[in-house]
Amino acid sequence: MRVIPIVALLSIALAIAIIYLYPYTAPYSPSNPGWDGYSIAAKVCLKPIYAPWELNGSRVVFVVPLVKLPQAYVNALRGVLARGGVVVVLANSPEANQLLRGLEVNASFTSLVIKDPLFNAINEYFPIASVNSFKPLNITPAFITLDNATVIEPANAMVLALTSPSSIAGNESGPFPVMAVVKVEGGFVVLISSPGVFMNSIVGKGGNLVLLRELCNGSASYVVPALGGGVQVGLRIYLTYLHHYASLYPLNYALSTLPMVLLAVVLVLKGSVRLGEHA
Repeated sequence: MRVIPIVALLSIALAIAIIYLYPYTAPYSPSNPGWDGYSIAAKVCLKPIYAPWELNGSRVVFVVPLVKLPQAYVNALRGVLARGGVVVVLANSPEANQLLRGLEVNASFTSLVIKDPLFNAINEYFPIASVNSFKPLNITPAFITLDNATVIEPANAMVLALTSPSSIAGNESGPFPVMAVVKVEGGFVVLISSPGVFMNSIVGKGGNLVLLRELCNGSASYVVPALGGGVQVGLRIYLTYLHHYASLYPLNYALSTLPMVLLAVVLVLKGSVRLGEHA
């Protein structure tokens, strides 16, 4: 009978380990090795983070805001900017504008998808854009390949990249802004209207990889919770919080482990009941 609790606990530990180690295969995920993942970018310079306080020492942060970020993350990003850092926002939907407003950026992403029947890398939905130099961030001139990019409304931001004159968006002709930068407090917010620019399938095309390295400037944090939910992300966030509380408040850490302890007890009781039924 004593074997049952041990087996149950080992089973739970194994299940948690499998979930933790299994790749999170959502688009733009740093552990997604597929065509739409960011695993190559993660190997180059992106460090995944799962809690807002992990941004406290960051100089450069990449965000693909597919969901609304809690205010704690917005405050942490503002802290990065106040320290003279860089926040790179990659999006092709107006939903990301809420984050921009939180960072006090007037520029915005639109829903106007850009097509280019002539100057493209694969087909018209992969337009090629020309990047201008920007010395404060050591960005050099290059041609980059985009994926389902949309038009940026730059407002007071400086436009850094444009599509070709042959590009179209809705009923309008190009060129269109697809990358812009705006100074906020002591730092910079960079907008790129194609999260796919650094995904595995095209990060090696044109100047994409060079641009990634220039923006990272060595190493950059990547806000994984901005991609949305998922069992793997939820578990990593939970374990990150556990580790944080363990270092600050040992008692709170003990209390925070109660869900796992209760789960183990439930499984043990179920195993005991089933064993009794077969006896």
